[in-house]
Amino acid sequence: MPTQIYDRSDLIAMLRYQFEIGIDEALLDFPDPLASPVELSELLATKNMTGDLPAKIPAGPIIGSMLEKATKVAPSQNGRRAASPTLAARPSSHNINDLSKIASLADLRASLAALDVCPLKHTASNLCFADGNPGARVMIIGEVPGRDEDRMGVPFVGFAGQLLDKMLASISLDRESAYLTNMLPWRPPGNRTPTDEEIAMLTPWLFRHVQLANPDVILLLGGAAAKLVLGSQDGILKLRGKWYDTDFGDGVMRPTLASLHPAYLLRSPAQKRLAFDDLLLLARHLNLLVADNKSG
Repeated sequence: MPTQIYDRSDLIAMLRYQFEIGIDEALLDFPDPLASPVELSELLATKNMTGDLPAKIPAGPIIGSMLEKATKVAPSQNGRRAASPTLAARPSSHNINDLSKIASLADLRASLAALDVCPLKHTASNLCFADGNPGARVMIIGEVPGRDEDRMGVPFVGFAGQLLDKMLASISLDRESAYLTNMLPWRPPGNRTPTDEEIAMLTPWLFRHVQLANPDVILLLGGAAAKLVLGSQDGILKLRGKWYDTDFGDGVMRPTLASLHPAYLLRSPAQKRLAFDDLLLLARHLNLLVADNKSG
């Protein structure tokens, strides 16, 4: 095994996987929501290198597929194969269908913080809920929290956040006149791509977030956020630069604009001109809304 591509926690998780399979149990691809999360200090303790394993090891991105295969082929006591776990069958501390009962952003944040069934919560450092003005006319939705966002619990910080601040300033906006969040409130471990199950679980929370904030316009930053909200498989370069009327589950059609993520622009600065064109579209639209309000 080329150990240089695995970190210490991955090796510990693999060791526990072998230990469990060697006796009589198969691990599920989801952590037990009733168990206390394992602290990083416990995982990195010397005892973990001597075979004294902690009670629970969260399933990480590297071993996830191995655990899923083990679950699918594990025989039950009556000789039949155990069914593969599904999202619907997982225990939940909060019924997703009851999100309409959450009546404020503060309650939404508190309910998310209590969503122990989501495995991302147990691997992230902080809940990254929102930043800016919740009463702003513009709501900006990014992709997933990065390292800096996870550390601080605030969306769009670090170099990407600094660039976003400059982009907003170019059209006379700032964090006091915009409301910022991400499509997922927790950073996936190792900055990996979120799974379909994680996205399916957390999308209703994002849509309820939009309903409660009730902005005039939505700005989607990044291909992942654009594909999720717009329900398209097209790339961001095809989706950007045009307005979409989008229903976030409450029957209200909100003007939605997709554009390039600041992190992408840091890697591809030549594309900043496209992002600036999108910002001009946003500025023109906001000016039209102001004119309509005055005329009414």
